Amino acid sequence: MPEQAPPLVFAAEIVLVLALSAAAGLFLLGPPIRKTRSRRALSERYFDRQKDLALSLGLSVRTWLLLRLLSGTAGLLAGVVTGIPVLTVSGAALGLFGLPWLLAGRAAKRNLSLERSLSRLVIEIRDLMQQSNLALDRALREAARGPAPELRYVLAPLAGDESVADSLVEVARRARSPLAHLVITAPLIARTHNPMALVQVIDDVLCPLLDVSVEVQQENQATVAQQRAAALAIGVIMCLLFAAVMRVPSMHVFYGSAPGQVVLLTVFGMYFGLVWVIGQVARPLRWVAWDMEAVRRETEALVA
Repeated sequence: MPEQAPPLVFAAEIVLVLALSAAAGLFLLGPPIRKTRSRRALSERYFDRQKDLALSLGLSVRTWLLLRLLSGTAGLLAGVVTGIPVLTVSGAALGLFGLPWLLAGRAAKRNLSLERSLSRLVIEIRDLMQQSNLALDRALREAARGPAPELRYVLAPLAGDESVADSLVEVARRARSPLAHLVITAPLIARTHNPMALVQVIDDVLCPLLDVSVEVQQENQATVAQQRAAALAIGVIMCLLFAAVMRVPSMHVFYGSAPGQVVLLTVFGMYFGLVWVIGQVARPLRWVAWDMEAVRRETEALVA
């Protein structure tokens, strides 16, 4: 009777089929291929993404990095227990880089809640200007004194004594949301032109734009959440299968050998490739971020 392949090889074949199918979907439905970016630009984008993720989770950047370090340490210790070098390295990498992937959905929900609150905020500012006859700067400060819980930290600078222009720039920095940048740009420009024109801009542009954007992002995030759940389910099944296999002494010896570790590397590579490809097929809508400090300088130059 021919020798049977290790069970994890069979799982690798399943992952390979799924990865090839996802790659085909990416080729047919995914975004166009972009030119290679510089290493510095990629690193800056990565660290900016970590800042966005930390603040979206309600954590400081230092706390978020510490949490990732602890997760990586836990993965490293779990890998050391197995006594297999590949699993030791993979456990540390999984704990370090898998945590942002797992919590990305929660961060996206918090961002969506913030952007949904922006729609109510601009309506409140419009009502304060239109019905209460408040000036734009006064309306902004009044709206910032009783904001929704999602906007309390973001709008805190407007409730202080700093200039309105500087406060709006700080609000944009805290929000770290391109859509919030777009909303904040409107009052910055209105302050140097006709403040009352902001009422019509809110009705004709900002409110419809916010409603459509939030709806589209909600649909995209639902799709991404389903994809993340599918990838997580595959990963859990593979982990359970591997844990069962490792209880067999002969299989433990095999995966501790060089050929067995090559098999593990192959399976891990295909699985992570599958997760990456799935993430590229349906990506959330991302707005272009504004340079709010430059907008403030240009608007102030118009009235200088």
